[in-house]
Amino acid sequence: MTLRVLFLSPVPDFKGGAERSLLDLLANPAIEPLLVVPAEGPLSEHAKRKNVPVEVLELGNISDVRRPFRFSRGIRVLAQLLSVARKLAEVCRRRRIDLVHSNGLKAHVIAVTARLVGGRPCVTHIRDIANTSTERMVWKSLQLLSDQMILVSRACWPSRDLPRNVHVVYNGLWIPAAERPVPRKSGLVLGFIGRIHPAKGLHVLLPWIAASRSAGLPLRLIVRGAFAKEAPAYEGEIARQIEALGLASQVAFEGFVANHDEVYLGIDVVCVPSTAPDPLPRSVMEAMGRGLVVLAAPSGGIPEMIIDGENGFLVSNQREFATAVRRLQSEPELLREIGRNARDRCVSMFTLERLHEHVGHVYARAACKRAVRPLTPTGVSSVRESPRCLVD
Repeated sequence: MTLRVLFLSPVPDFKGGAERSLLDLLANPAIEPLLVVPAEGPLSEHAKRKNVPVEVLELGNISDVRRPFRFSRGIRVLAQLLSVARKLAEVCRRRRIDLVHSNGLKAHVIAVTARLVGGRPCVTHIRDIANTSTERMVWKSLQLLSDQMILVSRACWPSRDLPRNVHVVYNGLWIPAAERPVPRKSGLVLGFIGRIHPAKGLHVLLPWIAASRSAGLPLRLIVRGAFAKEAPAYEGEIARQIEALGLASQVAFEGFVANHDEVYLGIDVVCVPSTAPDPLPRSVMEAMGRGLVVLAAPSGGIPEMIIDGENGFLVSNQREFATAVRRLQSEPELLREIGRNARDRCVSMFTLERLHEHVGHVYARAACKRAVRPLTPTGVSSVRESPRCLVD
């Protein structure tokens, strides 16, 4: 029997890799999906084109809550949270939903609250790393209130041992033909792909390139992506840095590229110098899947993707960066070998088929929860049997 899964997104548009991965989950052929968004927008338009039904659930001032999370903000939206949670529970009843899959912190809180007031079992999908003690407390509270929890990487869980209802399920993607890079005589072409935000580290990469060029490495950089709206001053800072480093003719900004086949075109090496721990950067995964070499910061979930020197390079400073690019420039076969290994690792770990299979196991566990305890109007818990179970 096919599970009916409601996917709850706290945003109506594409902010980054989380929304791209949400669309991958909607494409799971083993489920009947329903997308719930706070407003019509690019996400709902995409879902409708794929014949996925959509409902709008307005979040009110819950949408104003931002990271870093503070309990004072949470208290101010408590009444709104209960109202939205009850509406979500009603959508579940009307649509005969089997379980809720939440995507994003605000969605997680709404989903577990809806579960407590009579909603369906929920799977919370954690795509962030808890950076503060408050966030670590929130993550563990969500784990206790969720039927099952998915982490996009082991780095997302704030303690050594994983609870029994917490599972690491890596994102997946459609893997195209390998690009098989060959170094150019004029020097390597580096790529910086995705949202341009201080946490992504473009300001760190630029001095590394300048220093390597001064040491005789003829590197060039292509930047494909848009500057983040939440950091409006960053674009000016980057422009001034490029001018000061004398890189104006070696750095090309090409903006957001919508065609996935063109995002990595003409690039030899993809650089991901994140300054904040990144849970599972999609730019790393996509580049690996195309047989490209990745140089990335050894933080967050990146070491779960890259084995240093085997299928990519982990670099944390200018010296390590220069050593890696010098080797790649002088050893053409190494560039090809690392690219092949990167693609092989992607095929074994980050496919859509693997994602859907592993998420399906988590769904089955959540749907088989026999005792879901919604709060009655008097505040006393009652027991309700789960109507359908796909595993024994």
